[in-house]
Amino acid sequence: MSEAKVRWGVLGAARIIRRFIPGIQAADNAELVAIASRDAAKSKAAAEQWGAPVAYGSYEELLTAPDVDAIYIPLPNTFHAEWAIKAAQAGKHVLCEKPLALSVEEVERVASAAQSNHVNVMEGFMYRFHPQQARVRQLIEADAIGEPRVIRSTFAFAVAAGYNIRLDSSMGGGATWDVGTYAINVTRLMFGAEPVRVFAEATMQQGVDVSVAAIMDFEGERRAVTDYGINYGRRSFYEVIGTKGTLAVENMWQEPNVPGYVYLRNDKGLTTEEFPLTNHFALEVEAFSQAVLEGKPAPYPLSDTAANVRACVALLRSMQEGKPVQV
Repeated sequence: MSEAKVRWGVLGAARIIRRFIPGIQAADNAELVAIASRDAAKSKAAAEQWGAPVAYGSYEELLTAPDVDAIYIPLPNTFHAEWAIKAAQAGKHVLCEKPLALSVEEVERVASAAQSNHVNVMEGFMYRFHPQQARVRQLIEADAIGEPRVIRSTFAFAVAAGYNIRLDSSMGGGATWDVGTYAINVTRLMFGAEPVRVFAEATMQQGVDVSVAAIMDFEGERRAVTDYGINYGRRSFYEVIGTKGTLAVENMWQEPNVPGYVYLRNDKGLTTEEFPLTNHFALEVEAFSQAVLEGKPAPYPLSDTAANVRACVALLRSMQEGKPVQV
């Protein structure tokens, strides 16, 4: 491992790399050294586009490369856990796009591989590293809105016509595993607790949920109300409603390098805070890389991943059964 920088390899050439790779390039403690694809021509083109020194024509070649410290996995959902385990067994640290897995059992297998091979594995929720989320938590802890009682969240966009992997049930498609993971994750993050019961209704298309409205019960008079979808207009927003006021974040799952805003409304009126242009992918890469360089645990443990997956599975079960279910 290099002394000052973590050397990153990208396992796959999915579209998400157009957002993640600039994050590697902007991070002070990371560098892109290789891209792999099962299609040699595709990996070569991606490597040339993004300035990676090496292009591999198979995933296995990347995992055995001695000059790669960490692997980023942007593969289809059904392959995340499998390749996270293989990368961990190869001694590579792993940052995997969400969802890391589609069941708690899969998360546990990933965690076992990470522990056995002394590597960090983390699920990639980049929004958590944007300073606006830290500011919201700071304001909650400072009693700016009193006791949080309700969190409202929404994340949606419309997929293009034609085949889309998000509509393919065999690839872990559906709104819950795509945009829903974020809406669920932010409620857990801001409450600092886990839901105990959920109820969800969904619109189905091609065997997957494409839009969902859900209620999550966190006990102690705390509930989350969320909607998310892949068949209606682009929207990303959450609001924490407390006994003395509200905190709201617009454009939460923002494009990189777009200003962030936090709105506080309480008995003192409305206060708006603007945050400077920030690439939250770069902040995510830097935080993960620093943990690797210092030999420390990843910023978010796999127990957090398991809890998020557990909530997603419960919501999907509620949609199927048409009734509230325990998490």
